[in-house]
Amino acid sequence: MSGLVMAGCGGADDPAPATPGARPPATGVEESGGLREMMKALSAGGPAAEYLEYGEMTHWRELGVVTASGPEKKEGRWLPAIGFGFGALGSSARLLPEKTGIDVYGAVRAVSLGNPPNTAIRIEGKQDAAAIRTKLTALGAKPRTIGGQQGLTLAADGAIDPDSVLTSELGLLNRLNQVVVTDSVLVSGASADPVASALGGSPSLAADPDHAAIAECLGDVVAAAVTAPPAPTAVALYGVGLRRPAATTDQAVNVVCVLPRGTKVKETFTGKFTTKAVTQSGMPLSDLVEDIAHDEVGSGDGAVLRATLKIKQDGPVTLVLKMLATGELPRLFDPSAAPDPSDLVDGSLNSPS
Repeated sequence: MSGLVMAGCGGADDPAPATPGARPPATGVEESGGLREMMKALSAGGPAAEYLEYGEMTHWRELGVVTASGPEKKEGRWLPAIGFGFGALGSSARLLPEKTGIDVYGAVRAVSLGNPPNTAIRIEGKQDAAAIRTKLTALGAKPRTIGGQQGLTLAADGAIDPDSVLTSELGLLNRLNQVVVTDSVLVSGASADPVASALGGSPSLAADPDHAAIAECLGDVVAAAVTAPPAPTAVALYGVGLRRPAATTDQAVNVVCVLPRGTKVKETFTGKFTTKAVTQSGMPLSDLVEDIAHDEVGSGDGAVLRATLKIKQDGPVTLVLKMLATGELPRLFDPSAAPDPSDLVDGSLNSPS
């Protein structure tokens, strides 16, 4: 993510000049958007189709879980949810304003997309584009056209400078190699192509029927991940998320959405993904989850399978997001997923001789 100061640039919204026919970043961000709205800003032909992680910041500010200066320790139960979508920029959020001008805690929402090395981060919400360009230029950024937009480059695509401030002090490696920024949108990444895909394109990811179905199934979420399996399996697409709490005292509700491509997925999903399932650590889900309810969204071959989990008050509010990230979720019920090696060991010990 990067930017640059040009003579005469600035103004109320400070949009980056575009080449004719290119789609600029949005210059106005609706506070009431959501996952589906964010999908409209991403190209269906880019790496977001393989993986995206979405998160909001506005709602956590409204609930007092985070302030302009950072997370509130008194709201520790919800803190694991506030970094979703911001990637490495979320991990360095406190130091970013001084070093780069980027404001994570004041953002509306964000999405990190793609699998390494083809990744990018898109942050929506008020940013001081001129300040960001000035600070990144001081760090060595140069002008570069990215996706038809005026942007900044700090290094060659994919390169890592171990001696740069961004690496040595912020641990960002190459996350700000390429940057396009306006006063309401910042997109950054290691290489230009994934950054360009996060500036928009036609068709958008929201127009893809599979991703649209998963977004509808997830509903109103403040943190979510949508991913395609790295290799063909009985599942075409997974979506997991944390439903929006109305208050910090609310019970956390997680949702899992599965778009099946195989015939046995429904049977295994509803039969195995229950409170009786045992996690990789050997703990039954019943220790963490009060209830798991199954239903379907849509009908026929396009129906999405959904499980809604009521998390116990002392349970992890981002349970299913963690389970997806570790690969534990597919192994619970996808009949074609690669088994956990520890399961094979346990199975051999418990099988009859």
